Amino acid sequence: MKAFIWILAAICLTPWTGGAWLAYALIDVSGDWMSGNADLLAGDPQMVEWLSWFGRVTAGFGEAVVIAVWAMGTLIVVAIAWLFTKLVDRDRRIKSLNWTPDDARGVVVSQRIP
Repeated sequence: MKAFIWILAAICLTPWTGGAWLAYALIDVSGDWMSGNADLLAGDPQMVEWLSWFGRVTAGFGEAVVIAVWAMGTLIVVAIAWLFTKLVDRDRRIKSLNWTPDDARGVVVSQRIP
């Protein structure tokens, strides 16, 4: 059961990672395009320089945000998978002890010897 939980977590992480990679690539390409074509937006050399700088800074910030959101999402999926494996292990240990409901409450079921 534990292996199934981890395989399910890996299946969930695959599209999450792919989407983050695509977002990162899109931000990188658009930042490169904006900084490379800043002269089409403005004629003043100082404005072209500023737009080029702004494009790279914005792309760098966007890439950092994508990485941070991806890391938080991955951490959440892994934490949930870890929690489920602990719950499955706990349930298995309780069932292996063959407890009765009285034992779980701490009630002694054996008779006292007078």
